[in-house]
Amino acid sequence: MTGAPSAAAAPRAGRAGGRRHVWLVFLALSVCTQLPYVKAAVAPPPGRAFVGTFHWIDDYYNYLSFVRQAEEGRFLFDSAVYLQPHRPVLVNLEWWVVGRLSAALGGRPLVAYRLFGMLATLALLLGVDRWLEGCGVPPGHRLPALVLAAVGGGLGGWLFELTELPVSRSLDLASGMFPFFEALANPHFVAGTALFVWALWLLVEASGPRGTAGGLLLGCVTSLVRPYDAVNLGAVRALGILLTSPLRRVPGRLLPLAALAPPLAYDLWIFFTHPGFTYHSEMRYYFPPRVDFLAALGPAAGLALLSTAATPAGDAVRRRRIHLACWAGLAAPIVLLSPRFFLSQHLTGVGLPLLMLGAIGLARFRPAATWLAAVALSFTSVVAVRIVLRDEPVWQVPAERLQAAEVLRSSCRHGDVFLGPPDVGLYAIGLSSCRGAVSYQWARGFAERLARAREFYGSADAAARTAWLEELCVTHLALPGDAGLVPTAWLGVGTRFVRLADLKGAHGELSLYARERPASCRTP
Repeated sequence: MTGAPSAAAAPRAGRAGGRRHVWLVFLALSVCTQLPYVKAAVAPPPGRAFVGTFHWIDDYYNYLSFVRQAEEGRFLFDSAVYLQPHRPVLVNLEWWVVGRLSAALGGRPLVAYRLFGMLATLALLLGVDRWLEGCGVPPGHRLPALVLAAVGGGLGGWLFELTELPVSRSLDLASGMFPFFEALANPHFVAGTALFVWALWLLVEASGPRGTAGGLLLGCVTSLVRPYDAVNLGAVRALGILLTSPLRRVPGRLLPLAALAPPLAYDLWIFFTHPGFTYHSEMRYYFPPRVDFLAALGPAAGLALLSTAATPAGDAVRRRRIHLACWAGLAAPIVLLSPRFFLSQHLTGVGLPLLMLGAIGLARFRPAATWLAAVALSFTSVVAVRIVLRDEPVWQVPAERLQAAEVLRSSCRHGDVFLGPPDVGLYAIGLSSCRGAVSYQWARGFAERLARAREFYGSADAAARTAWLEELCVTHLALPGDAGLVPTAWLGVGTRFVRLADLKGAHGELSLYARERPASCRTP
């Protein structure tokens, strides 16, 4: 067995050994998680095109609607799915950075988001390695420990392959509870977890006002990227203080956490009161049976129990391990409450501290034990990659549908409104400056507008169609087939819509039309 180094010795060992193992894991992880995107983009099936992501396509394109605004130079964002005139009020530093990166790349938001996701993954791996080092994992064990943290999961892959359960119940294969799936599926998840990891480290290791200020500043940044992780940060740090501090020092150590309150209060104001963004708080998430969490988190939780028998360590190492345990413990009340709303978002990344604690416990044995655990818990990651290497119509869509969004990108101006099929509307809000009349399924009023759109494309007459276009202030319109240079058959002889493009593909034909924005529809 190998004894854990002292708290003082651990940083020296880390500096002597360097971070070469982090770069090795990062390169391997990048190959596994990014090559499917390259394959999907450069070799789609005939007549189809890759939408740019494999998971949560509706959410991803909603993110891109803000990235697009940042690409245009905006720092405050408005909602592309709320059609009423409103002033931009939302700040999100992630989407702003991705937007500015896209602008530097010549307007390539999908590429920019992939690059951002890789940088966030590197930051996460560096933070995890710092925690492993600080929690007493010896240098010779840190490569397999980091691999375990990077690729470990639960039983979701086995459930998907061997049972008839829907993928929604294979939780580690369908949610961002573990780092590998975060890196594969959603840069937004990776960014939030990476910020959380580093902010918590700085707060736990803070010595003096300057160190505390650094952790709190990063915590405030987290609240302006993914607020759920900022709430988790405050909860974990507060609980860690209660469990590791003398009673007389608890109030003084809790007080600085109040610095997280202003940005979180801003988030609450945005997402609970602003009509353009209240869909965040109004969503009702599917919450699976509790037994599904046992399958997803149980193997990592069982491994984490090994840390309770880890080699005794000094107070600093013990304090760090307790904070990891507090982070992992966040899952318990959420799973027990079985919430039907956004509290389930606080489970993102919750498998990571379990894997880290498991690596700490396995450090008592030879490194081969940690390697074995990493292989044993990696099957869900293997299955996740195998799934996204397929050509599925969910993410390989008819090429003309995406081409429509590219045409709109060059035509739409900020505040314009597009009406078309829901999928084209979704691509339009992500890749152009148009707002989507029927686009993001979680937007307020989506169901009502979808029903009206079906009437518009179905039994409505020209007068009714024109009236609805005026009501929504629509400036860009998609019609099936070739409706002519001017769509008089659809909108009557007095229409001011003129054809913008006629898109013919292997799976259908779509015509795009545009008009000047009516004076009565000016936006602030």
